[in-house]
Amino acid sequence: MSLALAWSSGLIALLAAAPGPGAVETLAASLARDIQAAHAEAPVALVVSSTSPPLGSAVASQLAARLAEAHLAPVVGSGTESARTLVSLRVWLDSELHAAGELRSARRNFWAGRTAVRPSGPVAVLTASAPADGPTRLLAAAGLRGGTLSVDPAPLARLPGRTAALAVGDLDGDGVPEVVVLSEQELWVLGADGQPRARQPLTALAPAAAPAREPFGTVCISAGRIAVTSARSDGGFLLQLDQGRLLTVGTVSGPTLGCGSGAVAGAYLPGQARLREASGRADEAFWGAAAEAGHRLLLLPDGTARWTSPDGRKRTLADVGAGAALVPGDGEVWLLASSAAADPARDHLRLLRFEGGPVLEVDVPGRVLQAVPVPGGTGGARALVASWTPEGGSELRWVRGP
Repeated sequence: MSLALAWSSGLIALLAAAPGPGAVETLAASLARDIQAAHAEAPVALVVSSTSPPLGSAVASQLAARLAEAHLAPVVGSGTESARTLVSLRVWLDSELHAAGELRSARRNFWAGRTAVRPSGPVAVLTASAPADGPTRLLAAAGLRGGTLSVDPAPLARLPGRTAALAVGDLDGDGVPEVVVLSEQELWVLGADGQPRARQPLTALAPAAAPAREPFGTVCISAGRIAVTSARSDGGFLLQLDQGRLLTVGTVSGPTLGCGSGAVAGAYLPGQARLREASGRADEAFWGAAAEAGHRLLLLPDGTARWTSPDGRKRTLADVGAGAALVPGDGEVWLLASSAAADPARDHLRLLRFEGGPVLEVDVPGRVLQAVPVPGGTGGARALVASWTPEGGSELRWVRGP
């Protein structure tokens, strides 16, 4: 056992040994009452995140114990495939210990055709607070030693419409990556400073027989060329940046799930902002996908993600939104994941390891719909995210981390 893990375990034991209920126990008891009042069905999957992993683990353990006493069969951190109820919580400490999140039914509706559908939207909003005590503050401090995740406060760029897809890569061979954004009506190329370098309308593409209502598409950069498809258009095109202009140099037959060597041919579901594998099941839909260094990621509309490692091991993660990306760094691949919550005023990003371990987190204004890695960590940035704002526009922000 590492010294850090032993210290965290000792602090959790200190909480349990404290006279009377402490902040963690009080918070867990309040949440358990609210979960039972919402008529949660067993099994209950608990997904608890925090800027301090030991604090999040302590709250999750106490809450699981309370729910077990109520015969709700809690499962912490996984088990979403068999769960009837999904509880997602964020825990933080300021002058008090706080938790906020939602309870959603995870029951699948098998009468809705061949595709199993889970109800969307929260069944209940969960909030709780408790006065902070000494052991809780020590526990929170134990998790703040392994690096930080941050988002630039000022947007790299603001766009007038909704973003549909995003990519970052070097288009002109100068070693500095450009930002490519697919919006509702056109494709934008921005410099690393956020200034527009080129624009291309989508009018050259024939409309799809059953176009999606929402902006949705794919953008991939390879060898300086941009492959673009839209769920509102038939087919796509291959573009190249040449002295401030985008030249059409070829066509694209359809979208791919992910980019690069691990990409898989895909197709749009008629009339939906969804993808499927071209040679896979016609009834299995995805929000998106990613491929990086042998890792594969599939994003499902029910707010879960399937992460497969190069050696074939699989993880299913809960509370993962459409804005998610596989991010390489320090000899491993991380998952940067937005929240699955619908239309939040502020979204929540988590940086996760396949093997588990510490979770780094940060809030982002608006709802994050796209996230992509930054090649080489240009300027200290690990990723770029695009978020939709309440006014109908979009903002791009660099994400920086360890």
